[in-house]
Amino acid sequence: MIVTVTLNPAVDEGYVVEDFSPGGWFRAGSSQKSPGGKGINVSLLLDQLGHESAAMGFLAGFSGDYIRDALRRRRITTNFVHVPGDTRSNVYVLDRLGKVETGISETGPFIPPDALSRFMANYRRMLSRASTVVFGGSIPPGVPQDIYRDLISMAKVLGITTFVDAAGPAFMAAIDAGPSFAKVDHRFMSKLAGKSLFSLDSLIEAVIDIHDHGAGWAVSSYHIYGDLFFTPEGIYLATMADRRDVVSMFSAGDALVAGLVVANEEGMDVEEAIRFSMACAMEDAAHLEKGVGSREDVLHYMDKVDLEKIR
Repeated sequence: MIVTVTLNPAVDEGYVVEDFSPGGWFRAGSSQKSPGGKGINVSLLLDQLGHESAAMGFLAGFSGDYIRDALRRRRITTNFVHVPGDTRSNVYVLDRLGKVETGISETGPFIPPDALSRFMANYRRMLSRASTVVFGGSIPPGVPQDIYRDLISMAKVLGITTFVDAAGPAFMAAIDAGPSFAKVDHRFMSKLAGKSLFSLDSLIEAVIDIHDHGAGWAVSSYHIYGDLFFTPEGIYLATMADRRDVVSMFSAGDALVAGLVVANEEGMDVEEAIRFSMACAMEDAAHLEKGVGSREDVLHYMDKVDLEKIR
C-alpha cells in the first residue's frame, strides 16, 4: 500500500482572472475548489494513474470535513486525526493574459499534543501495511519541525520506500534520515546556499549535496520547464521540448512526485521513470484543474521529454 502523509492539508481554491493586478476588484472567468496539500495531491494523482493509496494527517472543522468527504468519494482511504479549528485554505490566481500565477497560503490549525500522539499511533499501524510512504508539505503549528526525520527513520527500519517533498527546517531534518527520494525546493536551496542556483553547475552541486546527505534520488526544478535528477545511474537533465500546452504550474511538482512513485511501484528503469514523471507534470500543467486527465494523456507527453545524461 502507498501511504501519503499531509500534516497540514488545505482546501485549494483556484481562480482564473484576466489581467490581474493588486488593488483591484476582479470577476473570475472560472474557478475550482479541491482537497489540497502535497501528500493529498499525490493521492489524487495516484488514483488517476491507477494506484490506490491511503491519506493521513490532520483535519479540522468544516474544511476538513470537505477534504475527507471529497477523498472518500474518490474511494481514497483516509486516516486523519481531527483537531479543533479549521483546515487552512490555499488561494491561487491565474492571470491568463499575463500568464502569471499568484498564491496565498494560510498557516493551518494548531495541533495539540494528544492529537499528535494519536497520529503517531495511527502511523505505526499504517506502516505494517505500507510499501511506500510519501511525505509532503509544511508542518502545522504544534508539530516539531523535525518530525519528518522521525517518520522516515521509522519507515526505513521496516524497509519501506520513502519520498519527501518539503522545504525549510522540515526538509533538512528529512534528508538527515536518508529518504529514498527527495524533491528539492529550488527557492529554499538558493537561500540555504546563500547564492543563486540559476546556473546548471550550481544546481548540480545542490542535488549532489542532497544525495550526500543520504537521499537515493534528488530532483530540483531547472528554470521553469525542466528538472535535474540525481539518480543511482547518474545525473540527468530533463526538459519539455514543446511547452505551448502549459496553462498552470500550480500542482505540476506534485504530479512529478506522483509519477516517480508510480514508476517505482511499477519497476520502471531510470530513464523511463524520469520521462514518465516529467510527462505527468506536463499533463497536469496543461489545464487549470489539478491532476491528469488519464494515463493515456500522460503517455502522450513522454516522447516530448528531452533527456540528457550530464554526469
